[in-house]
Amino acid sequence: MPCGALKSKNVLAGSVILVIIMLTTMVMPCFATESVPVKFERFHNVLLAEDNKTNQLVVKSILEQIGINTIIAGDGKEAVELYKEHADNIDLVLMDLHMPVMNGYEAAEKIREVSAKVPIVAMTADVILGVREKCEQSGIYHYISKPFNPEQFIQTIKDIILENEPGIDTQTAMLDRQTGLMNMGGNEKLYNEVLKEYCNENQDTLERLDAAVRGKRYADAGQIVHKLKGSSGSIGAKA
Repeated sequence: MPCGALKSKNVLAGSVILVIIMLTTMVMPCFATESVPVKFERFHNVLLAEDNKTNQLVVKSILEQIGINTIIAGDGKEAVELYKEHADNIDLVLMDLHMPVMNGYEAAEKIREVSAKVPIVAMTADVILGVREKCEQSGIYHYISKPFNPEQFIQTIKDIILENEPGIDTQTAMLDRQTGLMNMGGNEKLYNEVLKEYCNENQDTLERLDAAVRGKRYADAGQIVHKLKGSSGSIGAKA
């Protein structure tokens, strides 16, 4: 069975558990390892908060390749001011964490006072547990490691924008590549290998789960779901 939607109802201790796992075609043969051009439904603007001129130019050039306009702020304070001015037109914020005048954490908190929904992506060379927790406390839930791979950078931006794009089928956003990559230490080659192994390992998962439920082997069904949940979380699949 090809990777797709796995859906089963399981009755355990009188309660009904609905398990839905939806994966997009992003690992061969179930997923594609190459970036696919995305046609957005509308024009997009990204606010870039970065004090390094070279990084500003690099990011701006990369985003232009996928048709995204960049609004540049040289520090956190300017980023907050620009966001307040253009809030209705900004689709995503790229935030350097270490900037003069106002750092990225404080800037993110002030932007969150204006919008709880706009995606804020931290650009940092130190995506470790402590930094990640501090980011989340400031309302930052996405990360891009520096120095970044241009293809991975583009894919991450596309994934986040698509996830928040009105009218886009939510099935296309069911695999969070960024989380999966972070779980693999940012190693894209390893991540793609794990994705393919995940796909191969779960070829018959639906059949085994269905058989366990039909045979009233609920303990077995629970083990299948538990195992699937663990491996799905590792690759960034949303259930």
